[in-house]
This record gives sequence, structure tokens and C-alpha cells, in this order.
Amino acid sequence: MDDVVKGLGDEALANAVFERVRADLATLNKDELLQVNLDISAAVATVLGVLPEVRALRDQMVKELPTFNIVQFDKLEDYAVALSFAQARFLAATQPPDDFVEIADQAAKARERLLAEARALVHHNLVSEAELAQLKGANGYKNVATDVMVLTTLMQAKWQQIQGKTPTTVEDLDQASRVATRLLRIVGLREQGPAQVAEVTDLRLRAFTLLIRTYDDARRAITYLRAEEDDVDSIAPSLHPGRPRRRSPDDGGTDVPGAPPPVVAAPGTPPGSAGGPPPGGAPLVAAASKATSLDNKGPFV
Repeated sequence: MDDVVKGLGDEALANAVFERVRADLATLNKDELLQVNLDISAAVATVLGVLPEVRALRDQMVKELPTFNIVQFDKLEDYAVALSFAQARFLAATQPPDDFVEIADQAAKARERLLAEARALVHHNLVSEAELAQLKGANGYKNVATDVMVLTTLMQAKWQQIQGKTPTTVEDLDQASRVATRLLRIVGLREQGPAQVAEVTDLRLRAFTLLIRTYDDARRAITYLRAEEDDVDSIAPSLHPGRPRRRSPDDGGTDVPGAPPPVVAAPGTPPGSAGGPPPGGAPLVAAASKATSLDNKGPFV
């Protein structure tokens, strides 16, 4: 029970976080939503795991990157929790509950048992035929669940008169009522399936897009701030480990994440002229980085 209560508390907390960023989700246009192309659980775990190191660079970001969206950066944890919650809602709407078959079977057996006892009570004038006439029948999950609810309510209302005259206990009635409620909830979710799936799918894409963009912005900022150390992947590893990586011509072919494509000069272009490589083969990347640093604008212009 303690684990269940703790789980419900976590769900409530995640829901509160999701509602806190719902307005941010609404600002995204449909045509800019990213498609989910990675393991969401792994991505969320990565983001939450690196937050302490990433946040340690916040003051430097504010100081050296004046155009960096620090407000959105400060919501990175909320965005990760919101995506996790949106993913859970998506899975709940698109996958049948694990307990559906078991619940349906329990409800059918409860209906059969309670109806048999109710009919026996009719012979003792403790339950009337008219009260049983409102039953729906055993065809369909909703009918079964509704009948169990009717029978349990009927017997609970007459408990003073029927106590000791039926093998069913108060605990049995409570359990049957819970089973019927659970089955009705599952059936209701299935009936609302198409509309609900569309809604939760859209919210998941929005949460995914917001987290990926914010995290990628943070990686770009760290890449700029830690250019000399070149340790962005140890501080904030890429969420796309399988993404193709460009190759650097001066490191023996080692892949370099995010490196610009090599500049190819037109045939006959003199070294150091426009469109050609600088004298001595100095990489254009270094020159561009230096110019950016001198401008003091950083990567967020």
C-alpha cells in the first residue's frame, strides 16, 4: 500500500509539473513539432542525470551569452518531467491495460454469483423481481460492469435485512464494486480512444520538441563556453548517440560531433584567397570561432 500511495504522489507531482509548462507547449506550431526518434525514457533519464553539471555553467551562460534563452534553460527539469508524464499518458491511451482480461473475468464471475444470490433472496421476499428487472444482461463488458454495480448497490442497501442470509460478505461487495468501477473505466477509455489518442499524441510531440530544443540549445552553449576543454559530451552527452558525425580532416578521420563540413576550394584558388583555405592549412573553424568570440555574440544571435 505504501508503494501505491508513493506512486500516486509521484503521478500527482508529475501532473502538476506538466500543467505548469502546458502554456509553453501551446506556443509551438504543429509544423515545427519534431517526430519522436529516440527512446524517451532514456532521453529523460539522461537530461535529469546531467542537470547538476549543466546548471553549474548557468552563471557563465548569463555572463558570456547575453542572447541565450536562460528562462527556457531554467525549465529544463520541468520539460523533462513533463515529457515523462506525457509519455506515460500516451502509453496508457495506446496500449490496453495489463489487467483488462483479469478484471473482465472477475466482473463476469461476480455478476453470475451476485445474481444467483439475489434470485435466491427473491424467494425470501428480501429482494423484488422489479429490482432485478433493471439489469442489462451479460452481453458486453459495459453491461456486465453495470449489472455488478446494480447488484452490489442493491445488496448493500438491504444489508440489514439480508445479513446472514447470503454467503456474500460486505468485503465481497466492496471488492465487486471496485472491480466493476475499474472495468467501466477501461471500457470508457476504449470508447474515447481515437480522440484521446490524438490528444495525447499531440501533447507528447510538443513536450518532446520542447525538451529536445532546450537541451540542444544548452549543448550549443556549453560547446561554445567549453571550446578549449572540448568536453561537451562529458557534461551534456548527445541524446542522439546514433546520429551520423562529421569527420575532421586533421585528426586521422575521428568523428567530431557538430563540426562544420570541410570547405572545398574551387580549382586553382590560391591559398588564403576568398573561398580557399588559409595559408598553412589553418582550419577555418578556428578562425570562425575567434571571430565569433571577438564579436561577443556567441552561438545565439
